[in-house]
Amino acid sequence: MKKLTVLLLAALLVVPSCKNQNKGSNNDQGKEPVTAEEILSEELKVNVSNLAESAKKMKRIPFATKKADGSFALTEKEKMVKPDYLLDPATANDLISFSQKYRVIAMLGADLMITNLYDMANTEYKNAINKILVDLNDDALNQIASIDWSMENEYFQEDFDTFVEEEYKAGRENFFWESTASFLVEQVYILTRNIDKFMPMFTDETAADVTFDFVCVHEGLVQMIAKYPEMSSLNEVLEPLYVINAITVDQLKEQLMSIKSDIEAARAFLLK
Repeated sequence: MKKLTVLLLAALLVVPSCKNQNKGSNNDQGKEPVTAEEILSEELKVNVSNLAESAKKMKRIPFATKKADGSFALTEKEKMVKPDYLLDPATANDLISFSQKYRVIAMLGADLMITNLYDMANTEYKNAINKILVDLNDDALNQIASIDWSMENEYFQEDFDTFVEEEYKAGRENFFWESTASFLVEQVYILTRNIDKFMPMFTDETAADVTFDFVCVHEGLVQMIAKYPEMSSLNEVLEPLYVINAITVDQLKEQLMSIKSDIEAARAFLLK
């Protein structure tokens, strides 16, 4: 299983002030001591950089069987029973804050993948996503939303890598983690709504990927809180979900069912 690698900043040299000292080189004259805030800032830079690299390794959850040609599809019989647990696209009309919009657009993105799998009418979902995109005016988000989100898109990971980089460059790392956490919660919520159908589509490797995703989200939110304290409430509501440490399909199924109510509570919180 892939492990999250976080590079720790071992030490910073604190240079003493030489303002009132007679000894020392001229180059040291006038230097201020490194403050705690500066040390924290440097630690955050290192951690954020490594978090971004780890985030690129996150995977989508497989919701359908893989065919011989590498694509994913449900059987015609499976498509007859449409899911009734997806978000109402009208939710997009009631959003006020940027946090709400980044969360909901990610959740609608996950739901849109499901509507595609079931051959459902999804114009309302696309319109809701487009509405939020206009509100946010986020070029990186516009780009990732415009690509083919079908499961067989072999280039999706490359597009996602670019998305991570661009959001960090633009200083939207907090919104990136809010949307990423929301996307993950919506996916596991969908899993628990019909777990006997979806779990056979997993392998031990993809089960371990879910664990990796939760490790990334947990680490991401914890580190974002240092700079964005308002994100602590999101991290707190996700705490019960961090117990997921599965490396096999059976472990993942058991763990998801044991925290099903917590997943539902987390999803409800994201919509507030």
